[in-house]
Amino acid sequence: MKVTNVLAAIAVREHAPAIAWYAALFGRPHDAAPMDGLAEWSFPDGGWLQVFVDAERAGTSSITLVTDDIEATRRSLAASGHESEWTFDGPVTSGAVVRDPDGNRVVFAHSTDPTINPSAAARPQSGRPK
Repeated sequence: MKVTNVLAAIAVREHAPAIAWYAALFGRPHDAAPMDGLAEWSFPDGGWLQVFVDAERAGTSSITLVTDDIEATRRSLAASGHESEWTFDGPVTSGAVVRDPDGNRVVFAHSTDPTINPSAAARPQSGRPK
């Protein structure tokens, strides 16, 4: 079996408020809406995020999004009103955690390990312990 991409999914209670929240989080509207109750965002280096209505499972999802600059991401989150629930700075990975209105966990992470984050090989990230 050869896997060529990944689609991460977030279950939400209501479509319109969730789509508005994720559009504000990413600073852009969704890239596709292939069916009722589903919106998708694509990312330049691969992968997709699907936000779909499933009230029974809403609030139980968790995704991790890899970023090339965690400090810039933290500043962007704060500036857009998405306050971090908590942040972490480890020897290999640093990040910030936010929750959507349904309680789903969205983790933004940066790793200095190029097998996890290919951009780490090009530009090392300095993590500051908090």
